[in-house]
Amino acid sequence: MPFTLERIHIRVLIGCSIVTFAKKEELLTYYPKHVIAELEEAGYLAISQYGHYYNTKLAAQYLRTFLTAYSPRLKVPQMIQILQDADEYIVTDIETTGGSAARGDKIVEIAALKIRNGKQVDLFHRFINPEKPIKNAHIHGITNERVKNEQTIKPVIHDFKEFLGDLPIVSHHIGFDWYNFLALELFRNGIRPTNQAACTVLMARKYLDSPKYNLNVIAETYNIPLLHHHTADADALCANEILQIILEKAN
Repeated sequence: MPFTLERIHIRVLIGCSIVTFAKKEELLTYYPKHVIAELEEAGYLAISQYGHYYNTKLAAQYLRTFLTAYSPRLKVPQMIQILQDADEYIVTDIETTGGSAARGDKIVEIAALKIRNGKQVDLFHRFINPEKPIKNAHIHGITNERVKNEQTIKPVIHDFKEFLGDLPIVSHHIGFDWYNFLALELFRNGIRPTNQAACTVLMARKYLDSPKYNLNVIAETYNIPLLHHHTADADALCANEILQIILEKAN
């Protein structure tokens, strides 16, 4: 009989993606030993040589699927229709310590543009102290020293939700920005991530002619300014320019 993830199992996986809960003794303080053992046996949890539990790739994949129950993945025509019908929507980009929040990586920068009639009308922009080493500072230039005095994710994600509201959210790689990170952080902090989500990568593949669909390649192909690639505010601005071209072509 296949292993079924119950609510308690999901809570452990979400807890295990929080750095302070990853230590074995702390995780066992919050969750029953037999539940953790079941997750280990089923291949969702593993334990490092230092005695820290961590989510496996299987667990990370499950959490992404779990979040789509709240914010379903949409087809490209649905994305286009939602954005055409919306009075306002949010275009966002993030920078992180690594590739998966479900496996313990953290957001270090969030930028979000509120768009009305194709133009920016408001901006949310924060740097965040991830409380862990930033492995990929060589990509975005954000070091632990740079963010040591910034707020942690808990107050920032609540402020972000207040800015986001119930508006549709757009990013260039929605699977990474939204499902891998922002939606999980919202859920972890008691907020159901129910916003409709659209992806400029997926829409660009249908409506744009570019040799590749990386943000910088599309920007170069369509002569869109991209200053300081891999900074969240610059990438969000560029993503919106790409989005407006897509929506014009979709019309």
